Amino acid sequence: MGLDFDITAAAPDGKRIAAVQAELAAERQRLRSLDKRFLIVAGTLLVAILSFVLLVGVPVVNDPSTEVGIVFITVYTLPYLVVSVFVVGNTLHHSRVEVPRKALRTAEAALQEGARADIDALSDAWTHAPLGAYQRQVASQGRVLLQGEVEAMRRWLDEHDGQAE
Repeated sequence: MGLDFDITAAAPDGKRIAAVQAELAAERQRLRSLDKRFLIVAGTLLVAILSFVLLVGVPVVNDPSTEVGIVFITVYTLPYLVVSVFVVGNTLHHSRVEVPRKALRTAEAALQEGARADIDALSDAWTHAPLGAYQRQVASQGRVLLQGEVEAMRRWLDEHDGQAE
């Protein structure tokens, strides 16, 4: 998901960036539909349980002349059932929606334009051959560096400890 920036390779062009942004928007919509589905299922389950308790369980338990048996057991075990169903459901929701959503936010942040202060802080590093060449490629495309590109340049500088190439 997203776009991997490699300073030593060719800079992605506007079409590639737009395609990745469209892909991320489609993924965001997919995650929203999963989120809505979880809320609908959880709400429906809660309404069904409350309806059963209020319409069947309470009248049977309150009427001492009726045989309570299975209704009594069901009504008093429902809280445990509800907790276990919601714990399992929330765990599935977290793994299917929340974890990918966090990765989506990271990928979207990498495709935002880099802050002017961050780009200016790297301007001295453009004396390094790979960084300078990459910056010229981006400038020839008529766009500013993306946040992911700025971070990739910082990583490259950290790996090479300021060694000139």
